[in-house]
Amino acid sequence: MTTTALTGWSALRRQPWLLALTVWLPPLVTLLFIAVFVTGSPQSLPVGVVDLDHSAEARALQRELNASPALNLQNHYPSAHEGSEALKRGDVLALLIIPANFGRDLLRGTSPEVTAFYNSQYLLAGKFISSALTEISFNFAAESGVAMRLGQGQSLPQAMAGAAPLRPQITSLYNPGMNYALFLVTSIAPAAWQILIVASTVLLLAWRLEQAPLPAGFGPRSRACYQLLAPLFLLLWLQGLLMLALFHYWLGWQPAGNILWLIAGMAVMVLAVQSMATLILAILPNKVRALSICAAYLAPAFAFMGITFPRGDMNALAWAWGGLMPSTHYMQLQIAVADHGAGLTVLLPPLLALLLFLLVLPLAIHALPERMTINPAEQVSP
Repeated sequence: MTTTALTGWSALRRQPWLLALTVWLPPLVTLLFIAVFVTGSPQSLPVGVVDLDHSAEARALQRELNASPALNLQNHYPSAHEGSEALKRGDVLALLIIPANFGRDLLRGTSPEVTAFYNSQYLLAGKFISSALTEISFNFAAESGVAMRLGQGQSLPQAMAGAAPLRPQITSLYNPGMNYALFLVTSIAPAAWQILIVASTVLLLAWRLEQAPLPAGFGPRSRACYQLLAPLFLLLWLQGLLMLALFHYWLGWQPAGNILWLIAGMAVMVLAVQSMATLILAILPNKVRALSICAAYLAPAFAFMGITFPRGDMNALAWAWGGLMPSTHYMQLQIAVADHGAGLTVLLPPLLALLLFLLVLPLAIHALPERMTINPAEQVSP
């Protein structure tokens, strides 16, 4: 085989695993995430109940809470200790304690307190349960207050105004329907796509180095790497565009800004991840070790990109680690375009951050070994 035939297209024809990583796995992974979160919001989250009152009013509160599609109050415990143990074990995500004399205090109008505990380690589930409990408890208190005031002889408008003079409403600015599919899938999918990019790039470079030595000069070596990586870049970039199309078709994703910025940002992100993959293989010229380091490097992408936890509140290590991953800066660009419809001044910082990764590529190409020895134990039969 001549070195001129060692291009990205020839590698895709000869390597079925590489073909899978670049052709059918990216859309399959995106569709899998969409299928998991297609309901749009959490359903039937398990909530434990400790009813120390057993009154009609306590049962009415439980029925009101259980009527919410987000909550499932089928777990009842005889004591707060048993309920807390179940919460610690993860059997339930929240625990509701209805105090003794709840019904009596409610009828007297002394505002009994119902205590709720939830596991804040599950950020999204905990926040969703907290919002549901707050809203439903407020509605129940308002309805009970209206009934009590009507019994005291007040008119219906007076009773409603006195029981609930102000009714709070919490609406997400960029996700008014609280659609968790839009919130999660549009961030998890790019993080997974990034892992496929880095894995396919390492496999492609390793295949090339195992077939024949790279040219010695920097110019010929760069051209050889360009012939190798360009087809992979094109396929992965098109897969990114397909990912956006799936967001639009299945989730109703509608960017508020100019999507051309996202198209350009995706192209730069693919190049940025390929640059980091080339650098990792140059530092560790072993296919298995390089893939292991790539996995460790990008595994916390979703946690560190600032979607579920603000980057400004992270410790120095998490903040720096997130900054070293191209997906973090791409997600800043995607949020700025899709949610905020931001202008160029806001879009430039994440774009420039992605472009900085490209400075690594010439150094990584220069540091690549001339050739890698094929290890029979690492070969996988087609």
